[in-house]
Amino acid sequence: MSKYNDTIYALSTPPGKSAIAIIRISGKGAIKALKKVSSIKKLKTNAANLLFIKNKKIIIDQVVAVYYSAPKSFTGEDVIEINCHGGQAVISKISTTLEKLGLRLAEPGEFTKRALLNNKIDLVKTESIADIINAETEKQREVAIKNLSGGLSNFIKEINKSIAEVLANVEAIIDFSDEDLPVGIIKKVKEQNKNIIKKIQVELRNANLSKPIRSGIKIAIIGKPNTGKSSFINFISKKNVAIVTDIPGTTTDLITSSIDINGFKFTFVDTAGLRKHRNKIEKIGIQKTKEIIEKSDLNLIFLEKNEKNKYNKIQKKLFIRSKSDKRKKAKNKTVHHNISSFTGEGVDLLLEEISKKTIKEVRNTPILSRERHISIMNQVLKTLKSIKFNQNLDIVAYELRVALDLSMEINQKFDIETILDIIFKDFCIGK
Repeated sequence: MSKYNDTIYALSTPPGKSAIAIIRISGKGAIKALKKVSSIKKLKTNAANLLFIKNKKIIIDQVVAVYYSAPKSFTGEDVIEINCHGGQAVISKISTTLEKLGLRLAEPGEFTKRALLNNKIDLVKTESIADIINAETEKQREVAIKNLSGGLSNFIKEINKSIAEVLANVEAIIDFSDEDLPVGIIKKVKEQNKNIIKKIQVELRNANLSKPIRSGIKIAIIGKPNTGKSSFINFISKKNVAIVTDIPGTTTDLITSSIDINGFKFTFVDTAGLRKHRNKIEKIGIQKTKEIIEKSDLNLIFLEKNEKNKYNKIQKKLFIRSKSDKRKKAKNKTVHHNISSFTGEGVDLLLEEISKKTIKEVRNTPILSRERHISIMNQVLKTLKSIKFNQNLDIVAYELRVALDLSMEINQKFDIETILDIIFKDFCIGK
């Protein structure tokens, strides 16, 4: 852990030209470093300090520095946030000046890692910070902020406490078997175990229903060439992500675009379609189409006329006819969606239908938001359900300990380097 004793710095705002940029410093040498690059003698805590940043007495920029003293800071160390002007030259000069003083550029997520190691946040909240940074939709943000506010941590504490109580009762029966024990204590222990199982099952059910929130929904766009597939994905993306021409076969590879529908992430995949291939490249594209059809949550089949019978083997599908602005209105009731990617006619209704077809009702915001959490709680559930209270109680106590150890893994800093490397690989440098 020696590498976490040095002082680090990093740009915490996105790189590029901006009005303001924030350079964050954390560690024992934070105050000393700031004093070396400025004329300030006393820093006000938790307040704005207006000062000039200098390099060898030459002014680099006028900045606002905010000082958070240890341990009452995000990392638990002395933290200084330099709010400078967001020009690339300014950021670069301040960074190189700090580096020459012996400060080290932070690793991805290292500020948050230090907060975890200094017990400012727990493991679940650490993961929640990563989730809220990476949230692409409103639903993903809701899940992340719930766990950042303690949703999952509180649930795990409750489960751990309940399992510990059952274990204590079982050990009491073992230790005091020769003495008078409360009437019906075994029945009480069984009931306690059932209640824990029910609570876990409810959250796992919520997690299963909310999989679209975490992973998003994949929609394949298939059909013959020139049926409006690429025009459709361009229209909903509000930009040209696919080539649109009158020449058949311009889409030879998978083109993806993600959009937010009612707070859920939908990834639309424009494919090469299903047709006879004319060359090796088209053959590869058509094979990829077949693979994506199998993996998709829904397949949008763009029709040329009325060739629905050609797609009988495809499951989970919606039929669409595009270019309604160029066709006569059908007199009879159609069994497909009529849209125009030129005027937008029918597109909103189609997107609403796609949402209904793929999203199951999620009444409560899930708290088991990561595969790691879900996997562990499934193991806990399996262990608790396997317990037979009519067998040797020493075995029962052992199985309860196994369940408790598993549950504690969700918020436990075991094998710290391995698990932290997995968690922090998705963080940005200055977080």
